[in-house]
Amino acid sequence: MIRFRTRRMGPSDEVLFNDTYNALVQDRRAPRPLEVMRRIWHEGPGGPVRSWLIEAQEDGGEWRLAGHHGLCPIRFTRGPDEFVFAKTVNTFLLPEFRGKFLYLRFELKCLAEVEHEFDATYTLTSSVIRMRGAIGYDTSIEELAFEQGLHRPHIIARLLMRATWRYPHSPAPLASRLWCARALQRRTHLSLLALDGQAAMTSAFFADFWDQARLTSGLAPRRDIADLAWRFWAMPDPRRTTLAYSWADGERAFCIVNQVADFHFTMEDIALTAPRPDLLEQFVDAVFDWCACHGGLMISFMTTPDSQPSSMLEVYQRRMGRPLNRRHRDQHMSRRLTQRGRERLNGEWPACNVTAILAMA
Repeated sequence: MIRFRTRRMGPSDEVLFNDTYNALVQDRRAPRPLEVMRRIWHEGPGGPVRSWLIEAQEDGGEWRLAGHHGLCPIRFTRGPDEFVFAKTVNTFLLPEFRGKFLYLRFELKCLAEVEHEFDATYTLTSSVIRMRGAIGYDTSIEELAFEQGLHRPHIIARLLMRATWRYPHSPAPLASRLWCARALQRRTHLSLLALDGQAAMTSAFFADFWDQARLTSGLAPRRDIADLAWRFWAMPDPRRTTLAYSWADGERAFCIVNQVADFHFTMEDIALTAPRPDLLEQFVDAVFDWCACHGGLMISFMTTPDSQPSSMLEVYQRRMGRPLNRRHRDQHMSRRLTQRGRERLNGEWPACNVTAILAMA
């Protein structure tokens, strides 16, 4: 007979938890160092991660880890107002216990404990959309994935990128390298400031960026230095670069790009101090040029339909295409207002700015 119990995770549980999670996802991602897990859990500007463990005991034996649910606080703003949302993080139930434990009841209990701590909870994992829908999450918001070849013809660059992924021991990687070495026809004359994580954290550009940008960004993840450092700059990823630009009229923009694989960049976050499509178009073209000059063959980006004003979304739609692989389409995020959030947001979700900054751990 199997008995279950649930409890809050404590510091003494962290090594076993991180090892168990790494083993569970080892075929999908590289192992996460313990110090990275602890940074996520304890150093976030929105506060520590709330974590609950599921433990199982078989036939009177020792209690062992069977599952976990976590909520990671993420700071948001809407004009002068400040909010704290929570992203589900490292939620799992080990395969041998699925069908034996009432997981939905457990997650509902966890949510009840934070109804007055957070304004909303959300997840970007589409594989659990039916489960989250069953416990009151809004699952109607589509995730829009975009991609663009960085060398002309763009469609050939995108196809060659896929051939490189699928056939790493074929001539495709060499062809990608040769393609990237071709002379680039620049789209823009903007000269971007390129910063590594340490330089970005001390840059005057970001000292007051969000003070200016939050006034016109609607409901959006906060992008003060503390938020960006925790999410991006302090993470051990040498292939991540922050690109920034200031126009003569005082408007500014930044984009964080990550070379997640050979020849492939992702735009992990992008923000402007004003919702001006003319400036966005100039800046996006400059980002594409920078990535192409640094070995990029293709770039990807994720947002949602209501994340951007329509005129801004049209820029991404003109400058990028939907993924050729259909499995990257029809993805949805799940989100849920807490009791505190319903009171503060009048019971309805306003348009919310979404990029990959909302993904964590």
